[in-house]
Amino acid sequence: MQKNTILFDFDFTLADSSQGIFKCINYALNKLGLAEKDYSTIKYTIGHSLPETYRILTKRNSGKEENEFVKHFVKKADEIMNLNTRVYPEVFELMPIIKEKGYKTGIISTKYRYRIQGILERDDLNDYFDIIVGGEDVSKHKPDPEGLLQAIKNLGVRKEQILYVGDSLVDLTAAKDADIEFVAVVTGTVTKESFEKEGCNHIISNLNSLVNFI
Repeated sequence: MQKNTILFDFDFTLADSSQGIFKCINYALNKLGLAEKDYSTIKYTIGHSLPETYRILTKRNSGKEENEFVKHFVKKADEIMNLNTRVYPEVFELMPIIKEKGYKTGIISTKYRYRIQGILERDDLNDYFDIIVGGEDVSKHKPDPEGLLQAIKNLGVRKEQILYVGDSLVDLTAAKDADIEFVAVVTGTVTKESFEKEGCNHIISNLNSLVNFI
């Protein structure tokens, strides 16, 4: 069936927020009296929810401390995240083409919706996306497909009409569990070989190559 909808992950798919995330995570860890982490360690947590990031980095499972970590992260992110986020240049070229062809579009991310909206507004990209499902909009984060299924329902489209574009294995798993066709973009931490090992058939080096699918 002909595709009429393209959904995207945000971090490492449409934009690089890694410097902001690095600063916010270490701020939160520091506020809890925990050891800060280096950039390469933190980079591999991007795409996970904040509670999951806390558990990965600390090897702890303390609900109270986890909540404090999230609170401190969000406080710092409200101050600095937008300034430390760079939308990939190819997004500015690709999105007008996609919308000109009549596709419905959306973003499904663990990042908070209001923060994504702020970044898009800053760069005059808000009008290119019909829906944003952020971390505050779901009870179960990726790899659970809840966010994707919510977007499908709200957009009024069928699963076979959708492409989901993401950079991580949690994106791939969410797409599989939602029964949606997936395109992997290797602008994050997951290699082409890792995607191939997981049975991913569509892999592109950056978003410029997405034009081959539309």
